[in-house]
Amino acid sequence: MHLTQVAPYVTYPPRLGGDHRTHGLVKEFPEFDDVVERFCQGGSPAMYKSLDLRREVEIAENYTEYRHLHPLHELLKAPMLLGYPNVFQSEALGIASAGLGRMLEDADVVLAREPWQTPYVLDHVNDDTPVVFSSHNVETERFGDISQPVFSDWVEHRVDALERESVEGADAIVCTSERDADVYREKYDPGGPILVAPNGTYEESLREHRPKSESAERVRERYGIAEDATVCLFMGSDYKPNVEAANATLDVAHELLGESPPVHFLIMGSVGNALSEGNLPENVTTTGYVEEDFEAHFDAADIALNPMLSGGGTNIKLIDYFARSLPVVSTPFGARGLDATDGRELVISEIDDFPAAIEAFATNLEQRREIGQAGRELAAEKYTWEASSSKLRKFVYSEFGPF
Repeated sequence: MHLTQVAPYVTYPPRLGGDHRTHGLVKEFPEFDDVVERFCQGGSPAMYKSLDLRREVEIAENYTEYRHLHPLHELLKAPMLLGYPNVFQSEALGIASAGLGRMLEDADVVLAREPWQTPYVLDHVNDDTPVVFSSHNVETERFGDISQPVFSDWVEHRVDALERESVEGADAIVCTSERDADVYREKYDPGGPILVAPNGTYEESLREHRPKSESAERVRERYGIAEDATVCLFMGSDYKPNVEAANATLDVAHELLGESPPVHFLIMGSVGNALSEGNLPENVTTTGYVEEDFEAHFDAADIALNPMLSGGGTNIKLIDYFARSLPVVSTPFGARGLDATDGRELVISEIDDFPAAIEAFATNLEQRREIGQAGRELAAEKYTWEASSSKLRKFVYSEFGPF
């Protein structure tokens, strides 16, 4: 099978949750001698920062990422800095899409990520080539939670129109949860079957928690964290729902400031760059984007936090916590879409009750170990990219094969 994947920006190596889903869903296809070609409409901040201006990246045998770095694509991404969706990507492809035509022509199946580019793909693919709409979120919900300074009504209607065209025009849909699938069935008239392929983690990330490792101790020393402190980790990119959750974490930290033994909060990732330094209590450390000792930051933590209050899809960070055997305190919203049980794989708490939940967790090492292990077992059983990729491949072959 020759699979063409269409993505809104450079994906590899994956850094953000959307990158991991884009890569993870096709990760196993080349293992079966399928050919995967990914068209990326423009670059990413990380790519430009590293001066990696390659137009073609071979990820594995038969798996290649092609990058169409055109000024128009970068210009139209600017409103995303203010929280707007990139609703002009389909129109931009009508002006600048070098290489995509050949990839659509060669494809046995096209996997189009999100509704921003899917309408263009539907209009330009061969009539007999199936298109699978790859949903990362229900976008009308996601951007319904994010207020735009101007043109909010127009944006809302535009997002709905693009999502409707994608859901109803595609030959099949792959989404993150049964809940998202139900929303599509209720809001629209899907043009084909819907597969739920959950977000996940990589099998190689499944492991024991290592709080006594030298690298974990090095991380704690780097940030001046007291030896007897309970460390709570929250991680995320600079994305408005994550920023909202990080600010909620600061409120929790303020409440627990001065506790004995101390509770320290480690906010990892670019989300920390969006926080006001003047509002950071003494028991909070922000790391920015982490490359060195990334895994050790999980081991340096005792408890993982998932204080999400808005957003779409399911939280990949929650599965990443599970993979490293970290016990998690999550809001009910943060745990949406995952088959995780309060008191078994995690502790579910309203955000106002996070301080009490953290204090109770901090004094019960055995409970933390049991919940951390149960979370890892759940991730291994249901939430790996390898499993979701294999599931998608079988689905494509059963619906549209043989190729």
